[in-house]
Amino acid sequence: MIPELRKVSVVTEDLVHDEDRAIDGGWRTVVAAAVIANPWYGRGFVENLSPEALPLADSLGRLLAEQVVAGLGGPDRLQAYGRAAMVGLGGEIEHTSAIIHTPSFGNAVRSVTGSKSLLYSTNSRATAGTCVTLPGTHRDDDSLRDYYMSFDIVLVDAPRDDEIVVALGGASGPRPFARLGNRAKDREAMAAEAAAGKDDTTGERA
Repeated sequence: MIPELRKVSVVTEDLVHDEDRAIDGGWRTVVAAAVIANPWYGRGFVENLSPEALPLADSLGRLLAEQVVAGLGGPDRLQAYGRAAMVGLGGEIEHTSAIIHTPSFGNAVRSVTGSKSLLYSTNSRATAGTCVTLPGTHRDDDSLRDYYMSFDIVLVDAPRDDEIVVALGGASGPRPFARLGNRAKDREAMAAEAAAGKDDTTGERA
């Protein structure tokens, strides 16, 4: 139980047709967002945020991961994920970072999903109804560019000035019709091309 929790919103989208063609098997994304009271609101500049942040991070990470996994149909269906936090105008950007940029949050998510990769994220401060955008990467290998994506969620009544929205998004597969491949292999190809250019005896660069 998170006593500061006001609500949890879950948005599920099934994309079945895009770019004038059908998506084989469809593509599902799920974004779960928790709206909590900002524990540092009205307290001025708080030097140490950890006492309130760490328990919240663990609880929210587990709660949101469970919602996303359930929406996708199980942890094995989760192939890409990302996180974000947005604080109301009465708070600080640092209040969002204190919650999601901790091992407690990431480890809680990975314990539920069985994933390995770092969770990419955004932090922002805005009024209620502002779109929260979450950057996504592959759950185990962030060099797979076909899994670079973004998730969006809009809560018309959050965050209030004294609230924080914490969100986690997941997808069932790569971007529909993605065809950019592996970033690591691109680097290998560029290195090989550069080496070939240096070995060119004509004096011209490849």
